[in-house]
Amino acid sequence: MKPIKTILVPTDFSDGSDEAVQYAATIARTLKARIVLVHAIQPYTYGMTETFNLVDHYTALKTIAGPMLDQVRKRVMKLGVTVEKDLLTGPAHTEILEKARRVKADLIVMGTHGRTGVEHFLLGSVAEKVVRMSACPVLTVPPANRTKGTQKKKTDKANKKPAVTLY
Repeated sequence: MKPIKTILVPTDFSDGSDEAVQYAATIARTLKARIVLVHAIQPYTYGMTETFNLVDHYTALKTIAGPMLDQVRKRVMKLGVTVEKDLLTGPAHTEILEKARRVKADLIVMGTHGRTGVEHFLLGSVAEKVVRMSACPVLTVPPANRTKGTQKKKTDKANKKPAVTLY
């Protein structure tokens, strides 16, 4: 087994991604590896409004995502880990895999959302695509609120009982 020197960590700034960043930071600090932190902005950059004006979504997303990515980077650096960051443009799974190839990542650590059923079918799974197509090992980190060995349950807040159980 080759040593782990570079860990690629994609983030979408969700709680699940934050969990993955923490895992990656712990691994990186232990192995004295560097982290390459990335966020991918989808290429659907323009939309039409009711008045037929073009709206540049990419610029807005880049303006928001850049500082957020820098905040995550600073949090990891405080843990004593070397961190690089990159804002990518394109389909998330494609950009993650390409970046992993370019930086010669030894490991990818990423969060999962735990979507199932129709939601998974419609939205797909970036983590699933990366796991299937990656040339290096991928560690997926489930959401912290998932009970061990089960899927996330939606609850009826009024009765505090599970309304729907997703499998």
